[in-house]
Amino acid sequence: MYWIYDYPHWATAILFIAGFVAAACSGVLFLRPKIHAWLHREPYTNEMIGLPRVLLRALCLLLGLLAVTTYQNYAAVTDTIDKEASSIAALHRDFGAFPEPVRGQLQDRLREYVRFTIEEGWSQQRHGVAPIGGTGCIDALFDVLAAFEPGKKARKSFTPKRCTCPCSKI
Repeated sequence: MYWIYDYPHWATAILFIAGFVAAACSGVLFLRPKIHAWLHREPYTNEMIGLPRVLLRALCLLLGLLAVTTYQNYAAVTDTIDKEASSIAALHRDFGAFPEPVRGQLQDRLREYVRFTIEEGWSQQRHGVAPIGGTGCIDALFDVLAAFEPGKKARKSFTPKRCTCPCSKI
């Protein structure tokens, strides 16, 4: 089923909607006479409740559930992407507190991971392949982080920067 990733989303949506509508219409056209004859052996019995109405309601319910599920999946993916972007931004900011040259190495490794994820990982996922190259980028970042040894001297003359945000004037 990986061929589906090769088509744009709008084309895939039209394909699925056309398939569901065709299945529902063929069910109404071909199965209705057989089911009607089987259920209604006496003429005019329960003519108010017709099979086409039931099938149309079932089709509407199916399309409604499909729309809700699609939105839920979209919201979950968006939430996951937002969390990962926030984590990457926080890591980049945290790495800024390290002394040079470790700071540059950590931030470079993080940039390599982001570049790989955007340029290569996402295109591999579109084709149904789980990318594994990002693990190597994270391992390289961890190696730099694990090799870092903080200096033995504590910074005694450290004075924090004064807050200049608008909330500090309250």
